[in-house]
This record gives sequence, structure tokens and C-alpha cells, in this order.
Amino acid sequence: MEHQNTYEQVGSNDPFATNPADPTDPVLNRTKHSGPGIASFVIGLVALLGFILTFFLATIALSSALGTITQPVQVEEIALHPAVLMASLFILVCLVLNLAGLILGVIGLVLKNRKKVFPIIGTILNGIMILTFAGLILAGIYMT
Repeated sequence: MEHQNTYEQVGSNDPFATNPADPTDPVLNRTKHSGPGIASFVIGLVALLGFILTFFLATIALSSALGTITQPVQVEEIALHPAVLMASLFILVCLVLNLAGLILGVIGLVLKNRKKVFPIIGTILNGIMILTFAGLILAGIYMT
């Protein structure tokens, strides 16, 4: 006597049986996270850590360099200090990362059938950092 497994029957009423052609299956209808959105979020975090680390290391390098100088220091000497030049380069790299993260966040937002959590967070994080840097530049321009 052959016994046919009821779970393998097509059209069975078993709630645990899965039918790949069933459009009401909740496993098949789950939306995935957006790949560009996740990348935007990660890039935003990396750029934020890059900004913090750059300011921290440049401050330490400048304070130690200025502490050893006994004569008055000119602004040009500080501006051409290797720590300031390297910090400027790293800040530009972080800004390029923020721009790429902002673009990826917007791409993640417009993708259909994807979760929007990471694209929203990544877009906001990268946008805030770009706007903050632009505000600092404008504040520096108007202070002189």
C-alpha cells in the first residue's frame, strides 16, 4: 500500500504546506531591503567616523606642533602645516563619500517593492553632513 504525503499534494488544505505558485504566501510577498539604501547608510556612517577622526587627529597634530613653536605663528604657517593639508584632503574624501551616499540613498528611495528604512536614514545622514559642511564654509566666509 502506497502512502502519499498530504503535504506534497498540490492544493492541500494544510496551512504549513507551501505552494510556490500561491500569491497569498506571506514568505513570497516579503519586501527586501534596498541594496543602495544599505550602501548609503554604511557610507554615511563611514564618512561620519572619518570626519570625527580627521578633526580629532588634526587637532592633536596642530596642538603638539604649535606647542613647540616659541615665536608668534602666522596664519599662513598654520594653513600650510602638513596636518592641516592632510585634514583638508580627508575632509574632501569624506564629502565625496557623502555625495555618493546621498545619490545612493535617493536611488534606494525610488526603487519599487523595497523597504525604505535604510535609504531614508542614509539620505538624511549624508544630506545633514553635506549641509553642515556647507554651513561651516559659509560661516567661515562671513567671519572674515
